[in-house]
Amino acid sequence: MGFINNTSYILNAVLTKKGREYLAKNDARFNITKFALADDEVDYTLWDTAHPLGTNYYGAVLESMPLVEPVVDPEVVMKYKLITAPVGSKALPVIKNVTPLSVELLYTIDAEGNSHPEDQDMTGIVTGGLQNVYLDENYKFLILNSNIANITAIPPGDEVSSSEGSYVETGRITKQVISREVKLTSKPIGPNPGILKTSLIITGQNSGAIFVVPITVTYVDER
Repeated sequence: MGFINNTSYILNAVLTKKGREYLAKNDARFNITKFALADDEVDYTLWDTAHPLGTNYYGAVLESMPLVEPVVDPEVVMKYKLITAPVGSKALPVIKNVTPLSVELLYTIDAEGNSHPEDQDMTGIVTGGLQNVYLDENYKFLILNSNIANITAIPPGDEVSSSEGSYVETGRITKQVISREVKLTSKPIGPNPGILKTSLIITGQNSGAIFVVPITVTYVDER
């Protein structure tokens, strides 16, 4: 990861792995239809209303901050994307009723060598705020390392869409499901891995609201 030279106004974008595959095929499937904006690296506490040179300099420090180069790994940047709210909005949408707030799963191999994965349902999630206009929206559930836990819609097959992606530099395999409710299931991964962690990013499909759930998978071998 590096920083962009922000001495002039520039636009720097990167394609996802799937986008690069479509570009290489040189066919009609390479058609950019979506993009996202974020300001992860901006520290708004540096907005200085007491600057001695007046209002034109309130944001002088912010405008001089280095910007991070674009990356396609959501575990690194762009966890909190910018959204456009309806005119007159007095509050931002927020994802509520997330249960549990953190997921802890076991994957056990008993004395006879039988495997016992553990499940955790995530149901009842709603989006509040903005006059509750997003109560019935779907959610994108993105697990950042599906090597250690699988994610499926509840009921099975009820997802709007499902896809996987890979980050070659880390070896992680992400999985994304768009649905209202999901089930997480621990998965085996090599001998005696101990305790492994990842995150589940929940994003409202219409509101853009985001909630991040930490996931811990503990592997127990009783043999």
